[in-house]
Formats: sequence, structure tokens, C-alpha cells
Amino acid sequence: MNRKSMKIWMLAVALLALASCSSNLDNPATDPSDKSPFVTQTLGDKLKTVSNLASMEAFTPNNASEEYKEFYEVFFNQPIDHNNPSAGTMRQKALIFFKGFDRPTVMYTSGYNVSDGWKNMGYLDIAYNMDANLIIVEHRYFGDSKNLNDTRWDYLTIEQAAADHHAIFQALKPLLPKEWVSTGTSKDGMTSLFYRYFYPDDMTVTTVFCSPFMTSLYYLPVGTYLDNESGSDAERENMHNLYYRLLGSDEVYATYEKMCNDYNAQILALHPEQKAPFYADPYSYVFSLASFFFTQFSYNTAKERALNIPSATADSTVILDYIYFRAELEKNGLWRYNSPMAPAEDKEDYYWKGSDTYPYYIQTAKQLGQLTYDFSRYESLLGGPLPVNDNPSGLFEQDTWLYSTYDNTKMKDIRENFIPNTDRPILFYYAQGDPWTGARPDKINKEKSMLLIGQRGVHNQDLNNPEHFSAEDKQQIMDFLARYVDYANATTARRRSQSGNLPTAPIAPDDFIIRR
Repeated sequence: MNRKSMKIWMLAVALLALASCSSNLDNPATDPSDKSPFVTQTLGDKLKTVSNLASMEAFTPNNASEEYKEFYEVFFNQPIDHNNPSAGTMRQKALIFFKGFDRPTVMYTSGYNVSDGWKNMGYLDIAYNMDANLIIVEHRYFGDSKNLNDTRWDYLTIEQAAADHHAIFQALKPLLPKEWVSTGTSKDGMTSLFYRYFYPDDMTVTTVFCSPFMTSLYYLPVGTYLDNESGSDAERENMHNLYYRLLGSDEVYATYEKMCNDYNAQILALHPEQKAPFYADPYSYVFSLASFFFTQFSYNTAKERALNIPSATADSTVILDYIYFRAELEKNGLWRYNSPMAPAEDKEDYYWKGSDTYPYYIQTAKQLGQLTYDFSRYESLLGGPLPVNDNPSGLFEQDTWLYSTYDNTKMKDIRENFIPNTDRPILFYYAQGDPWTGARPDKINKEKSMLLIGQRGVHNQDLNNPEHFSAEDKQQIMDFLARYVDYANATTARRRSQSGNLPTAPIAPDDFIIRR
């Protein structure tokens, strides 16, 4: 072989070696079906091939991207009625946070709307801790996924919503082939479990945080839990003393009536266009008191409750201000006391089809049920039992007929049969202080599922917040996920060193027990 031939031969060998080396690069963005190893596809490229995708728009979060590579707001074409595709279609919104084709995917099944604020929610603790892709799906009939033509709300059911999630999973699973985990908190977690119930084989794991599963239109165990189990003995004693103080004194109620009139006059002077927000009728007086404590125990830690809940021995005007008037007064700049209390949320208004919350109340009237409170110990103060509320979900008059359609068949089957017997892994987490814990499952399949009751938690899933989750509780949750999802990689290892309490060893199935 002459020198020129030798050079040509050596160049060919080098090129073959380079091609062989390149074809083995760890490049998760490379489509295995591509003929050339140098062709790289983005998730956006692949999304364009999804047949039921109506639109796609890239966006940039305002906060840290948590190492995501691509961000998309997408709309899917969904059947209005999955049992009858000829009935037409509706659009359903989802947000996609993409890390890699080799990463697992977390689907957050929102039970409500997905506003633009969710575009900065890439930091969802479960997805972050698993270094996973994140998909946030808006619930049908909420937000931008409304069906304004359905004036009877016929297709707002848990069955149709589960079919929505199944269709999205089928569309995206070929693009994101690793394990999928569905998750949600409260109604979002209910939605996730309903999806698991109707389509048990889609998700690898389902995680449910603080979600109630009620089986009657008036579901008492939630109110009973608040009365007897939420928080500490001292907190409940102070709560009951406040009940007796406020319900057992005509003088205190007369003060409340006067304060209602005074504050209404002040607010109407600022906003003459709005109606008076405070009502002095006894029914609202009693239920607003119960709602105050329900909110405090659901969303505040023990430290925050100590700031927010007044002592039963305080001046009656101070107690009434704290419990009944604070939120509206703060909103209008009229709060009188220099208090270290946490900021109050703005009061919401519920308009026909214009609200992102009203469809939830439609669902409670049709299938989900609604909580009620236990006032039996206060009947001597109230002069007997309170009258039954004939509109527990607060429906507008044109929708109250839906109560006659209430059907708990699926809810009872889910609670009594599916949750105790399914062999699909499901994580249930509840907070000891949260009254919604009164509607937790009675039984689970301990060989496959876990039910954990955290002592310091509130009504959320902020796993990385030590004020809400102890290191032990977070450890158990992440260990449970690690049994079913292979999510470890270099990034996860770095986060493990930062967090200090991600999974280190598997836990035997017998250790997944209810903790109190």
C-alpha cells in the first residue's frame, strides 16, 4: 500500500470510529428513530406530531427555571363527551416543563384552573426532587378549559375528567417514555385518584395529598374531626371556649350586629358601588365562626395559628374583629389592630360561569359531596339543632336542581372498594391538624400503598418546607416513590446532598403503615 492509499485508509478508519463513538453518546434529546445520530429533536419538534394538540406556545418563566430546558403552554382538543365523540370538542389547557426524554414525568392533575401564575410553578417539590418533567393539566370547565355551551353541566363529571387525563397521557407518553407519576393536593389529588380509578394502568405511581373522599351530600366526619382531633388539646379547648363565648352571650351578639353596621357604613363610603359585605343573621354568624376555625387549621401551622386565633379571654370586640371582619377590613385598609397576623386572602366573588371556583360547587352537588359541621355540643346555646342548609354548595338558583341528581355511587366504590383493594401503588398523605383529614381513607392496601399522617403539615404538599414536612415524613415519601420510579442521576445526587434527606435505602412494604 503506497503512502497516498495509506492516508486515505487511515482517514476512513478515523471517520468510522468517530461515527461509532457519536452514536453511543448519552444524548436524551436524540430521537432513536432518527437515521442520523447527529439529528437532535426538541420536545417542541415532537409535540408538533401530536394529533390532538390544538395549539402550542413556548413561554419563559419569570422565576428560576430549575434546569428545565423547554416550556410550553398547550391546548388539547378533547371530546365534550368521551362516550360520544360526535357531540363535539372542547379545548383543554396544559403547561409542560421539559427536562429530558430520559427523565420521569410528573402530571399535576389540577382540580381547578391553571392561571398564568402556574407558569412559574416549575418548582413542584415532587417533580424537583425526582428531577422530572412536569405537566400541569387544567380541569375541564375551569379557566381556559370551559365549555360555556353546556348550560346543564352534563359533562362535568369525574368520569369525563379522568378520560381527559387518559387522552393527554396517551398523546404524550410516546414522547416521554419513562415512568409517570400523577399528583395533586386537595381537589387536585382527588382528581388524580379518580384518574387512577378509571384508568389504573396509566400511571406508575399516584400521590394524593390532603384529599377528602366524601360519600354524602352532607359529610359530617370532616366537621367532627375539626371539633375533636385537629391541632392540640389546648388549641381545641380554646376553640370550644370561643364557641361558648360567642354563641352564649346576647351581649356579644349585639356587639357583633353593631360592628356589622359600622363596618358596612365605612366600606360603602369607600366603595359605594358594592353591596354591604357583613350580615348579622344568626345563621351566618354560626357558620362563619366554624369556617374561620376550619381555615385556620387547614392552612396554618401551629405557630401561625397562635398568632391568628384570639384567646377566648380577650375583649369581645377584638375577638369579633379577628374572626369575622379581618379579611374584608384589611382589603379595604380598615384593619384597626397592629397585629403580627398572617396576611388574609382577598374575598372571592362567585359569578355564573365567570368564576374559576363555581364549577367545583357544581361537582360537589352532583358527585363529590360537601362538608358540614358538628354543632351538637352547642345546641343548648343555639336553642336546638340548626336548620339543614338546602343549598350547601351555594349554587345559583338556576342550578339548585342539580341536588336532585346527586349520585355517590362512584365515590362510595372508590372509598370502600378501590382504595382498600387496588394493587396499584398509591401514596396518601394527610396533616394531623387539617380538618380534611377527617375524610381520609379508612383502609388501604398496605402491601402496595402508604398512608402517612404528618404532625406538622398543613393542607399542601410543600415537601421541601421544613415548617410543613419533617425530614422523616419527606424521607418516607421519597423512599416510597423510589421503590417504583428510577429517577436517580447526577442531578438528583446533587440535590440529595443539598436537601440531606432524599432516599438512601428502600423500605419494606410492612413499614408503610398509618402513623399518628
